Amino acid sequence: AILESVADLGLSGETMSGGYTPTVAVSSNALRVGQFSIQTLANEAQVSASRSSFHLAAASTAKNGMRVLRAMQLDRPVLLEGSPGVGKTALVAALAKLCGRRLIRINLSEQTDIADLLGSD
Repeated sequence: AILESVADLGLSGETMSGGYTPTVAVSSNALRVGQFSIQTLANEAQVSASRSSFHLAAASTAKNGMRVLRAMQLDRPVLLEGSPGVGKTALVAALAKLCGRRLIRINLSEQTDIADLLGSD
């Protein structure tokens, strides 16, 4: 398992604007953000290709990434709620791509019906 250099990824664990910024590390078998990690299914080529499409170095992005990985430690669904355009989908899509996993996005709204989620005959 070759660990990608944190400097090469543009990721750091330094303190930024008075707060803790978790260290982000990607290897061929794990993605670690702060204290939390998940197994990757991606090969080295996928990791290299995906790291250029999303930058996790921003303090708020790294913190939110750590929160998502912390939630994923439980074998339960994760619901992200927030204002439109703040980066919820982009963060999860980047994490899925880094890990070589398929992302299924379900957009819920007041008009979402149970048939939309489960289908109907």
